[in-house]
Amino acid sequence: MAEVFQVWSPLIQGGFAVFALLLLGVNVWLVKQLLRVLKDNNRVIAGNSRAIEAVAAIATDTKVLMQDIRDQLLQRPCLIQIEHPSEGIHEDRDLET
Repeated sequence: MAEVFQVWSPLIQGGFAVFALLLLGVNVWLVKQLLRVLKDNNRVIAGNSRAIEAVAAIATDTKVLMQDIRDQLLQRPCLIQIEHPSEGIHEDRDLET
């Protein structure tokens, strides 16, 4: 009769131990890869945050500049004179806000 392997035989126990160590090694490798990806991801997020802050600063500067230009334009008199058709009166107009 052929010899039957029992569940607790040393060969099967050794196989399970090797398999468990192999799985533990794979898990350690995966955790290292995950930490590397998280580190790279944090670096990208920091770069994007700096870029967004730079764009916000430029937008704020542009808004201030446009408000200054608007104020300067509103301070100048309008060069167009409006004629009243019935009276023939010319009227100087200033730009109003």
